[in-house]
Amino acid sequence: MYTTIFFIASCLIGYLISLHISHPLKRNTKLPKIKFRNIELTPNLMFHFRSKTYHFHHWMFLSVLCVATFIIYEGFAHLVVLKGAAVGGIIQGLRYPDRFSFRRPRRSL
Repeated sequence: MYTTIFFIASCLIGYLISLHISHPLKRNTKLPKIKFRNIELTPNLMFHFRSKTYHFHHWMFLSVLCVATFIIYEGFAHLVVLKGAAVGGIIQGLRYPDRFSFRRPRRSL
C-alpha cells in the first residue's frame, strides 16, 4: 500500500520538476546553456551536424532509466521514488506536440 502511495507521489513530483525545468514559456527557470562545438548539453541534448539538428528529448533518457531500473533489482535502482520520478518526467515530456520530432533543419547559431 505504502509503495503505491510513494510511487504516485514521486510521479507527481517528477512531473512537476520536469515541467519547471523544461517548460518553454518559463524563461527564468531555464537551465544554463552548456555547449561544446556542435553539441549542446543543456538545457536539451542536441547535435548540430551539417544542415540538420538532432534533438534528444528528456523523456527518451528517462525511458532508458526507467527500463533499466525495472530490469535491475539491486541497490539504488530498486528505489520506488526514482522509478516514479522517471515515469512522471516521461509523462510530462510526452505532452509536448514536438515529442517525436528528432531531426530539424539547423538554425543559425
